[in-house]
Amino acid sequence: MKNMTDKLLLVDDEEGIRTVLDISLSEMGYEVYTAENADAAIRVFSEIQPPIVLTDIKMPGMDGIELLRHLKKENPDTEVILITGHGDMDLAIKSVKYEATDFITKPIDDSELENALQKAHERIRLRQQWRSYTERLENLVKQKSDQMAAGAHQMANEGQFQRFFDELPGYVTVLDKDFRIMAANRALKTDFEIEDPTDRHCYELLKSSDEPCLNCPVAKTFESGQSDQAELQLPASAGGEPRQMFAWTTPLFDAENETSRVMMMMTDISQVLDLKDHLASLGLMVGSVSHGIKGLLTGLDAGVYMLNTGYSQDDTEQVNEGLKTVKTMSERIKHMVLDILYYAREMKLNKQAVGIENFADEVIDVVFPRIEEAGIVLNREIDESLANDEFSVDADQLRAAMVNILENAVDACSEDTQKGSHQIDFRVYRQDDAVCFEIEDNGIGMDQETQNNIFNLFYSSKATSGTGIGLFITKKIIGQHDGTIDVRSKPGEGSRFFIRLPRS
Repeated sequence: MKNMTDKLLLVDDEEGIRTVLDISLSEMGYEVYTAENADAAIRVFSEIQPPIVLTDIKMPGMDGIELLRHLKKENPDTEVILITGHGDMDLAIKSVKYEATDFITKPIDDSELENALQKAHERIRLRQQWRSYTERLENLVKQKSDQMAAGAHQMANEGQFQRFFDELPGYVTVLDKDFRIMAANRALKTDFEIEDPTDRHCYELLKSSDEPCLNCPVAKTFESGQSDQAELQLPASAGGEPRQMFAWTTPLFDAENETSRVMMMMTDISQVLDLKDHLASLGLMVGSVSHGIKGLLTGLDAGVYMLNTGYSQDDTEQVNEGLKTVKTMSERIKHMVLDILYYAREMKLNKQAVGIENFADEVIDVVFPRIEEAGIVLNREIDESLANDEFSVDADQLRAAMVNILENAVDACSEDTQKGSHQIDFRVYRQDDAVCFEIEDNGIGMDQETQNNIFNLFYSSKATSGTGIGLFITKKIIGQHDGTIDVRSKPGEGSRFFIRLPRS
């Protein structure tokens, strides 16, 4: 729940917007600070450290995205909400990747603003709750470690120290000030295949290194006499992956109450980190897709409005324009849903012998209405030697992949306003024992950064018309067919996609 004295920083280069929002936010109970640009915002932020920042995306000088990245670097816990116009939707979606809390569109609706602020407060509450749980867990670990240390001393005197070690979960060692292992439990010996680790340096034995780790918790415990913790990466075993370990230490005192030994306990958290990555990926997908759908629905609403206005005014031109907009947005929503379904399900191939020329014609037939409507010239070139030839593929999935590339070519031509005419070349030919497809356009082209990322999940250069899933799936389908895909492009000159597939 919001604290009525919460501080909020409002950043916008338009004085009128700052004034109106200042009044609204103050009525909601916020202590509002304002800044007219990103530089001023950084100065105010450094002084007051507000938990929430509300900023416009488009501003002179540093824009809202760069401000977001700067604030997150200074304080990762800051919740940043961005204000965007409909034309800035691509930047808004990009902001999700930099951990923006949410974004709201102009003109700002009070309920939408309140929802975004409520979301920010919920994230703050959950983070505080998580920290509380973590502190309680750390205290519990410390208590148990102290008990274990006391028990270890007693059992050492009774000759039961090793049996105690062997019963402990995880990997447990006792080390001296030179980082030599004085004792180790059974799990460490077994999993690391070490018969006798005694009197060997831990960094040499566990990490194959010549010196201790930079963030070694054992060294810190010897220095401070306090428990410490750290994440360590241990090298991969034969044929395996590197292991991520969470290590915590506790000091063992001698008769003079000096730290003479340190007990280090490690547990493998590799699977936890993998789960974290998957959850982060899922969260990014949900954010990207939800904002994408939001933009498409806004466009659909605009088309419906044009239709209604055109009918009421008997304006045939406006009716046709509205109908075209509705049709375009409906197609984009359909493709988005299909992309999501492809990504969500486990794709298993059902390969069958398929005629190469027939397959190529089917791909063209799916997209040709869009090509014709956009006034683009299509050049179809299929090697005559393939006329009666076949290859073994899952026709449905491979067709979807090819259609995706071809539709990207149509989009690239449609977005290019510099050339008088546009064309797409669709070529199919044989290369050794492979079938090659080339789809080349003379549209807007891509810069090097886009080419490097175009097949990455959630990367999209198409604003609200793309989720960044389509080409990721395309590459995955082609890869499942043991094929390869490559792209070459220059801004303003167009792009060429090259797909190579084995015939069997």
